[in-house]
Amino acid sequence: MRKRSGASVGGMIALAAALVLGLVAGCAPAAPLPTPTITPSVTATPTPTATPDPELVEGGTAGQNRPYFVFVLTRLVEENPSPSSKRLLRTLVEAGFDREAIEITQDRTRIDAPADSILIGVLIDGQCLLGQVIDGEVVTELAEVLGTGRCLVGRTASLD
Repeated sequence: MRKRSGASVGGMIALAAALVLGLVAGCAPAAPLPTPTITPSVTATPTPTATPDPELVEGGTAGQNRPYFVFVLTRLVEENPSPSSKRLLRTLVEAGFDREAIEITQDRTRIDAPADSILIGVLIDGQCLLGQVIDGEVVTELAEVLGTGRCLVGRTASLD
């Protein structure tokens, strides 16, 4: 039997170790793979734009002026939930409504108690804008002119 020299056995061990290390090194990735980054897309949020306040439509119909009528009365009632008939009249005239076309019921009853509600009528181009102020709320409606040529029935406040 032949005897192997210690140098050749040591060389074989070194060769085997190198091969094992080479195989193991080949199994591992050379560099870490980049992780994909997800950038959230920015969605533009629409900025709300302020709705312009309604305006009086000069020469317009009752229907065209109803949004403005509601706006004027609502703004007044927000300041004072129980305005007087005179204050309602002054507010409508200052807002541009024709004083001669406005009718308002009285703010006091015949026994001098506060009225539960006040009715307002504004005649515009053959139609009536009707409003009612009751319990701090404003209710409006469009109506045809009465046979009397007026918008309201009954006793109205003096507009002096």
